[in-house]
Formats: sequence, structure tokens, C-alpha cells
Amino acid sequence: MRYIFILFLLLSLFLGSVSAQQIDFYNLEDEQLYDPDKKYNTWSVTAGVGPVFYYTDVADFTVFPSSNLKFGPSFLVSKQFGRPWSVDAQFLMADMYGQKNTRYFEGNFYDLTVNLNVSINQLVLFGPIRDRLNIYGKIGLGANYFRSRQRTNETGEWITVGDVHNSTPGYPRPYGWDDSDYLAVGYDRSNPAQETDRVSEMVVPIGMGIDYRLNKSFDLGFELTLRNLTQDNLDVNLTGADNDSYMSASVTVTYKIGKKDKRHALWTYKDFNLAYQREREMDPMAQKLDSLRQRLDYIAANDSSTSDTTFIYRETVERRDIMAASVFFDFDRSNIKPDEHKVLAMVAKFMKENPEERILVQGYCDERGTDDYNIRLSQRRCDAVVEVLVYDYGLDKSRFETEPQGESKLLSDTQKLAPRGIHSVNRRVDIFLIRDQKSE
Repeated sequence: MRYIFILFLLLSLFLGSVSAQQIDFYNLEDEQLYDPDKKYNTWSVTAGVGPVFYYTDVADFTVFPSSNLKFGPSFLVSKQFGRPWSVDAQFLMADMYGQKNTRYFEGNFYDLTVNLNVSINQLVLFGPIRDRLNIYGKIGLGANYFRSRQRTNETGEWITVGDVHNSTPGYPRPYGWDDSDYLAVGYDRSNPAQETDRVSEMVVPIGMGIDYRLNKSFDLGFELTLRNLTQDNLDVNLTGADNDSYMSASVTVTYKIGKKDKRHALWTYKDFNLAYQREREMDPMAQKLDSLRQRLDYIAANDSSTSDTTFIYRETVERRDIMAASVFFDFDRSNIKPDEHKVLAMVAKFMKENPEERILVQGYCDERGTDDYNIRLSQRRCDAVVEVLVYDYGLDKSRFETEPQGESKLLSDTQKLAPRGIHSVNRRVDIFLIRDQKSE
């Protein structure tokens, strides 16, 4: 038993380590990043079926039975809490069988458990493996309701307490049973063919599983769960040395309840930029720096100094005090944040008041990510700024030029200045006025 769990754990860690390098946090879509302020699908229902293996005193195998393999269905309803954690209510039922020497037991059970699940890759890798695999562990508590009775292998006759214990000198008798009582629970002791109320015992499930995401609505999976009973009555061998247990191995299909255009919260990734933002909101010094930056942007955007005009010699970019502004972006994002629209509004105001002027838009990134990806990201940031100025303020697109710079010109070199470097100032678009250099 324990070797199966060890093998399963090693397989899970191997899959995780092989796939960890395949996660590209720089190319994730917005829907893949978890934001606690957004709504995700969090409910799911799962159906499964598979063999159940019994580890009791009356059993002639260590891991798998050689015959009379029993299968059982399972059903569960799950509620996801954030990315890693979920709670489910599970139902499992199956027939039972085990034999040893000259006797065997038979019966059936169903159990009801409530389980806490934790996604291993969400904790270790901060998201699903390759956006397809989820490996999880579970532990729970519940009740098992069963019926069981013993027979002889040769004739199939019912076995009494005396049949077992009189033939084994010194073997302890079960308390409260007579030698003439048949070994049966959930059946009448004097007539094992007659059913009575099921016997209940506490059960503690411990297991692991793996899910494969087919799409936003369905997952396929495999779950292996060892269910440990708190007593030793499952096989009606009432004086055994160890408590009974059984293991279920189920192939599962999961349906994720909710809107079809939304992801289930389990299949999202940690948003490191969101965590960074929330840390900054709690940092008084960061708030002062942001306030100072906004004030400087305001002064720069409203400074419309001009110079004398003669004749044009060549076109250059003027970066003095004529007009300059900066728009800052979140990590790996190109959308304009609400507070940055104030800067763009001032730029638009200047351009409307000076219709002959043209603008250079230069985009930058921090050093995280490949060079090629950062060039494309800085181009998207430039395009986002131009799009707002053109479509929201009605400016002529021909008045803009864009230059994606990627990570080539870091304003704050976070590696050389570590730990004092600032990533956020490198994620920006600088807006400059294109002026014609004049000469006589």
C-alpha cells in the first residue's frame, strides 16, 4: 500500500519538475491570472469508477487481490476556495470480498466523507502544469456503513464464532458474542441471510489524484485514496491486531459548474503583479513616490514652452522642457491603468492646442522576459497609448511615431542597484514632442 503512494508521489513530483520550466508567466492571458476581486467558477461535480482493495485480517494478498476484484462508483461535489484549496463531499460504494485459508468474508458498504483538498502544483508552481495538469492531495473524515459475514471456502456455509475460535486455542473471543453466533454484522447473528441495520464506523481518507483539463467545462482524472477505519470489524474478524482499511482507485470525470466563458479558479495562475501592487498599497514610502511621480508628470505635461522659428535643417527629438510625459504599466501588461488616463488627457490637451505638433511614443519594459518578448510588449504599450489618444480624444494617428525599446534602456537597473532598484519605473511609455531643430 505505502509503496503505491510513494510511487504516485514520485510520479507527481517528476511531472511537476519536468513541466515547471514550461510555464511562461510572461505570455499568460488575463483570464489565466487569478484576481480575488473577480468572479470565477468554483463549483464542480465529479463521477468516478474503479476497483476497491481491502486490507483486512481475512485477506490473502498484500497489495492487489488475485481474484474477485470488486469495483465501485463514487460521486462528489466540490467547492473551490482561491487557487489551491477546495472542500468536497464524497460518496463511495462497493461490494466487499476477502479470503484467507479456509474462509472468506463478503458484504457491501457505502461511505460518506468530507475532504480538504490541496493542489500541489498551485503551491509549488503557482498554477496548473502546462495549463493542463493538476496534482492534488486530500484528507478527510466521514462514516462507513457496511454489512459483512463469513463463510467457508469449501461449502459456503456460514461460520460461527466457535468455528473460528475453538479451532484456534488461545485466540481471544470477541466481547459479547456467543460461540453459536454467526460471524455477521449488518445481518442477523442467528440467521445471516436476514439483513439488519448497517454497522457504522468512522473513516479517515487520505489520498492523491491528478486531473487533466479538457476544456473550461470538463476534466479527466485519476484518484487513489486509502480509507482508514477506526475499528477492526469490516471483515467480521473481530479480534484482529490492526484496524481495517480499504483503497479505492477511480477514473473520474469532472464537470465544472458555471458560466462557459469563465475559468474555474483551480485552473488559474498566481498574479505576481497583483501581489506586488498590494504590497505597495501597504508601503507608505511607495505611496509618497507615486504621488511625487504624478505631480512631476502633471508639471511636465502642462509645460508648453516654445522657441523661435527659422528654417528647417533636420528632424530631431526634443527632450528638454517643451513637453514630456510618462505612462506606467503593471508587470507584463499593456492596458492603460485608470490613474494614467490623467496623463494622457494632459497630452491630448496640449496636442489640441498645438495642432502642428507631432509626438514620439517610446515603450520600455523591465528586464524580466526574453529580449524578443519585451520588444513586442513595449510595442503593445506604445500602441495602447496611441489608441487612447486617437480613439478617445480624436487626434490624427499620423501625428504619432512609435519606438519599442524593450529592456534596452533601463531607467533603474535593478540588478546593478539591487536591492534598491525599482522595476516599476522601467515598465513605461515616454511621450516626447518631435521638434524640428532650427539653424540659421
